[in-house]
Amino acid sequence: MKKIVISLCALASVVMADDPIISELSALDIIKESQIQILKVHDEGSVYLIKGLPTRVVEGQEKRPFDFFITKDKKILITGNAIRTDTKQRVSFPMDKNIIAGKEAFSYGTGKEVLYVFIDPQCPYCKQFEKIMPTLKDKYTFKIYLFPLSFHPEAIPMSKWILKGSDQEDMAERLLAIANGSQEYKNVVLSADEDKRLMDLINIQIGLAKEIEVMGTPTVMDSDLNKMNWPSL
Repeated sequence: MKKIVISLCALASVVMADDPIISELSALDIIKESQIQILKVHDEGSVYLIKGLPTRVVEGQEKRPFDFFITKDKKILITGNAIRTDTKQRVSFPMDKNIIAGKEAFSYGTGKEVLYVFIDPQCPYCKQFEKIMPTLKDKYTFKIYLFPLSFHPEAIPMSKWILKGSDQEDMAERLLAIANGSQEYKNVVLSADEDKRLMDLINIQIGLAKEIEVMGTPTVMDSDLNKMNWPSL
């Protein structure tokens, strides 16, 4: 999407639900005509960052939230991404780290810097990232969350085999083994109870990914949950 650079002030608080600013913005003709429901608003100084939900979509399509901006004078609506001129990070809603902190599937590495990583073990791009993880394990501690995507049929069996590991080190080794071509996961035999236990763990991980709006894999975030360009690590 087209990048739009906006000079932004320090972060303020997110307003939600029945806050007056949501009612005020929802009353704008362009919002009503576009049939957008405003879910929450973040004050970014000169503009509002808004999360909206289309109330109508083409049949067969899913309603998905999206972000856009409205200037404080309410004269200009801006679509697309905005990039902070100082940090070069995309402007997005601040995330509560408490949602995912301590809920990772396992950790890998001993570095002082913490990275939060959402991975689909079948995802080819995830495998590329996983192959470089051993070279970075002394610099970073990776908090790994398993996020098997629905269009990867082997992602759930792979995730179950990983989670069946005896400890965090074993789970990390299994993840890396899959990245390097292992198909041992196909030989795993699970009882009904163990299969349910592992599936419950996977569903929890999927829920965490959705709660912080992870859209794809691999998603790599720094300790403040800012998304990172992982090839540059």
